[in-house]
Amino acid sequence: MKELVIDASVVLKWYLPDEEFAQKALNLLHRHVSGETALFAPTILSYEILNALLVAERMGRVNEEITKNAFNAFLDLEINFLNPFSDYPGIISLARSFHRSVYDASYLGLAKKMNVDFLTGDKRLYNAVKGKLKWVKWVGQIKA
Repeated sequence: MKELVIDASVVLKWYLPDEEFAQKALNLLHRHVSGETALFAPTILSYEILNALLVAERMGRVNEEITKNAFNAFLDLEINFLNPFSDYPGIISLARSFHRSVYDASYLGLAKKMNVDFLTGDKRLYNAVKGKLKWVKWVGQIKA
C-alpha cells in the first residue's frame, strides 16, 4: 500500500469542485477509500479544513449544509493523523529554510519523518521547495 502525506489544499479539492485539479484529487481519494493508498497528515489538518470550508461558505462558494456535510464526510475518511511536533526543531528548521509557515512545515516535517511523498495543491509551497525536496509533489503532476 502506498503511503502519502497530504495537506488541506488537496482535501479541499474533494469538497470544492470549482478548485483546479479537483478531479485528480478525487482520484486520490478513491485510491484511499479502495485501500490502495494510505493518507497521513498532521493533526492540524482538521482545523485547516473546517476553517477553509467556513471561509468558502462566507464567500458564497458553498452553503452551511455543504460545510457540515463535507466536514462530516472528511471525518469519516480514516486519514491517519499524527502529531509531528515531537520534532519541532525540525519543523522550525524547514520553515526557516524555505520561508514557509510552521503550518506548511508541519506537513513537510511529517513526510520527511515518515520518508514518504508529500502531496500539495498549494503551488506557492511546491515552488518554494521543489528544487530541494524531491519527495514533495504537486497535485497537478499526479496521474489522473
